[in-house]
Amino acid sequence: MTGREVGWEMAGRKTEKLLLALLLLLLLFPVSPASGEGSEDPALKPHAYFQNSATCPRCHVTVKSVLEPDRFLPEADAFCLGCHSIDELGITHPQNVRPGGEAYRMAVPKDLRLDSQGRMLCLTCHNAHGPFLSPTRAFAAQKAANPGAPAGTKPVYRTYFARRSDPVRGFVLLCEECHGKR
Repeated sequence: MTGREVGWEMAGRKTEKLLLALLLLLLLFPVSPASGEGSEDPALKPHAYFQNSATCPRCHVTVKSVLEPDRFLPEADAFCLGCHSIDELGITHPQNVRPGGEAYRMAVPKDLRLDSQGRMLCLTCHNAHGPFLSPTRAFAAQKAANPGAPAGTKPVYRTYFARRSDPVRGFVLLCEECHGKR
């Protein structure tokens, strides 16, 4: 190896060590974004706490410390109603009913989950992990959620966390899944 090649090799090792040291510093002392930069408005992510795995057992069945993501606890509605009041929402569907029972003979699609006892709950029709805003209207007369947005910004609409909706027919699409077309 020539003297020049040895010099380049040593410089390369020094650069690698410097980069490694910088990476370790960034991992140990993360840099917070400037005010407003990179932070999201909590009003635009009202269910952000569902990203915290510690809240999973509040709604989902856990068997021997293993979470069953497709099964819900009967108490999951209490978690929803901790923020949403029945008075504020109005009752749009009976809760705690078994769709396959004597009074309600209907089949519920598998993605419209029931609680572990086969009863309807808020999460039957609403997906708490879904997006809050969408570029697609949930119903025809829906107003944009960002009316004061800068020119050129596309409108976004609240999803109401509905498992199904249609820009023209609204939430009827969701209701028809169990009740059939009328």
